[in-house]
Amino acid sequence: MLSKLSRGYKVSSSGAGLAVLCFFLPWIRVSCAGQSVDLSGWQLAAGTTVGSGFGAQRVPGEPILFLVLLAGLGVLALAYFSLQRGYLTELDGLGVIGLGALPLLVLFIKFSGTREQAAQLGFVVEYRYGLWGVILGYIAVIVGGVMNMRDQQST
Repeated sequence: MLSKLSRGYKVSSSGAGLAVLCFFLPWIRVSCAGQSVDLSGWQLAAGTTVGSGFGAQRVPGEPILFLVLLAGLGVLALAYFSLQRGYLTELDGLGVIGLGALPLLVLFIKFSGTREQAAQLGFVVEYRYGLWGVILGYIAVIVGGVMNMRDQQST
């Protein structure tokens, strides 16, 4: 069944799968005064409590980060519908590219300047492997979308 999938969807589906998986892995490490905590994409999107007892701090959620997860699921859904349909359409190219670019834009807007702002407050922020995996996954999604466009135009 997977042999029927276009080359572009093989690349973009793998990238989307990587991005969805990495959404639940650590994205950032925040350190202050010898203490550090890792936060995943899910925790950053939904919000979480860091620490315990009287020192617990509530980290408010950023629901827009759920778009990062939903875009990956959208790419997987488009791949499934393309497989069922048996041929590529314009949506299989442009739609996949859009679903790859949207989360990258969201991440760029949300995380640009984060380290500098945290440093002013005495915190150190490190970007972790989950965030890098999401970025790499969505770059692969865009590459797969371009491949789908090329394959769709040649047929």
